Amino acid sequence: MSRVLVVVLALSASSCGLLLDGAYLISGKNSYKDVEQRRPTGQQQTAPERRLTFEGPRVRVVCEDVTRGVDRVWSVHKTYEHQGGWYQVHWLPVLLEGIIGGGLAIGFGVKCGDGSGDCNLMYATIPFAVDVAYSLIRLLTIRPPKLVDKSLTQPHTDAHPTPSAKNTTACEPDMEIVATASTSGGPLRLRVDASGWISDQDQAQLMGFVMGYRDAQVRVFGNGKQQVPDLNRCTFFRERQSLDPSRPPVPADCESR
Repeated sequence: MSRVLVVVLALSASSCGLLLDGAYLISGKNSYKDVEQRRPTGQQQTAPERRLTFEGPRVRVVCEDVTRGVDRVWSVHKTYEHQGGWYQVHWLPVLLEGIIGGGLAIGFGVKCGDGSGDCNLMYATIPFAVDVAYSLIRLLTIRPPKLVDKSLTQPHTDAHPTPSAKNTTACEPDMEIVATASTSGGPLRLRVDASGWISDQDQAQLMGFVMGYRDAQVRVFGNGKQQVPDLNRCTFFRERQSLDPSRPPVPADCESR
């Protein structure tokens, strides 16, 4: 009876290959992939761009006119048909169950050999060996997915991700860094000069504010609109440290995020 129980328990824990094939049969034969395509048009465009950065210990808004190439962009929607299963996925049970089953076989074999364990436990490793063998056969019989259909989206133009030229310009006269937090924190508005700097006193205020509120957000406004995406407290300190490793580490509550 104990031998049957061990085998049943092993079967319930060592059928990863069969479970993968069952999931494949339920999910269907097709998978889909969208691939973006870009082609330069030969045109260029120049537009103002603003970013928040750290230079030494100080925060600065960088104001630039950035020139980028113009790309023609479209997406290719591809449909693949799986050929009998998920290609190469059966390496998972081969490696996982091979390690588990092999470890159990060695452990049970040692205890069986020195008389300190029940030799019937060796039967528990059989299902692992069977599923590993099954998965190896599936690896040899499943072919790569076959492309059966593809369609193109309507093309549009977009600026190239990498700029071709940058020219530093004066920041807007009304540009300011705005820090906000909970209802009791802020907003803290700090005026930015034409070169993108804030005063030393404002620098200290900003750092104290961001350190003091766990839900602090930093934004940059100018020309009547937001110029830089919201920067939360943890990202603020991480970017500062990445650009200036000599600065203190990020706050402890940000380390696990």
